[in-house]
Amino acid sequence: PDHAFTFTRAKNTHIMADFVGKQFDKDTVGAKVLEQYDEAEQRLFYTIVMGGGGDDIHFGIYRNEGDGVRESGANTTEWMMTQLDMGRPIQKGDRLLDIGSGHGGGSHALAKRFGCNVLGYNIGPGQNAHNLARAKELGLENQVDAMVGDINKPFPAEWTNTFDGAWSCEVLCHAGDKPELFKEIYRCLKPGACLVFSDIMGADGADEATLKGFTDRNATTVMGRPSSYLKCIKDAGLEYVTWWDGSVHLETYFRDMINQINTHREEMLSKGLSEQYLDNWLSSLTERADTQRDHGVFAWGVFVCRKPAA
Repeated sequence: PDHAFTFTRAKNTHIMADFVGKQFDKDTVGAKVLEQYDEAEQRLFYTIVMGGGGDDIHFGIYRNEGDGVRESGANTTEWMMTQLDMGRPIQKGDRLLDIGSGHGGGSHALAKRFGCNVLGYNIGPGQNAHNLARAKELGLENQVDAMVGDINKPFPAEWTNTFDGAWSCEVLCHAGDKPELFKEIYRCLKPGACLVFSDIMGADGADEATLKGFTDRNATTVMGRPSSYLKCIKDAGLEYVTWWDGSVHLETYFRDMINQINTHREEMLSKGLSEQYLDNWLSSLTERADTQRDHGVFAWGVFVCRKPAA
């Protein structure tokens, strides 16, 4: 990896963050998201298994032979930035909101590409500290900031008509009231500003029970569907720009996550993750990949919408 995680391993630590057979409401899901992502061991897991050692911790677009989780994730980031900029050109000095900024990979990429300022709004203080430390390493400390915030609560009142654009990468699956969240995003955007977001969803028509290969390992409410997100966009008063369907890449990415666990298993065990945690992930990912291959129950892609110009 490009940068190391350092922490003291507690005696008899068993990091689990398992949610087998459980989904949560908007009042409880935030605490479960913290449980899933913010401990140092879990941040290490996601950096290796989804980031490939980097900070783009999300699903990927496979463009070239040999692409793995890191390369495909970077492709997604580039594609989302292009989509955002096509919706409304991003200018140097613009202020963007990164909703659920995690380790900050999207924030850093936006700041580097456009010269804009990015505020990460993210529930995990450990993730936020990592984001800001990495921003400083990249010379972006004057462009990137992060604050603790829960997407299941209203955004700050003073944010009304504040942001020149908004970005969210695979976070809205953790939102307990998705229609209300879109209304909050609408409120905080300036007239004419765009939102780009990606998310893991159920395919339209998929039964929620068939998604357990994802929901057993992730703190979710009811998962979105492409059609339900299009309705959220419309009902919030946002203008639909485009929906790009990248679901064809999911099975490959799920299997690459399995490869990452198998390749880096000893490293992760030596740094505090348990055999059971990794085995549970392998079981769920195998089920997830096979179910996607056989039934296509998961959907994933990129949406762009815009607040109407004044």
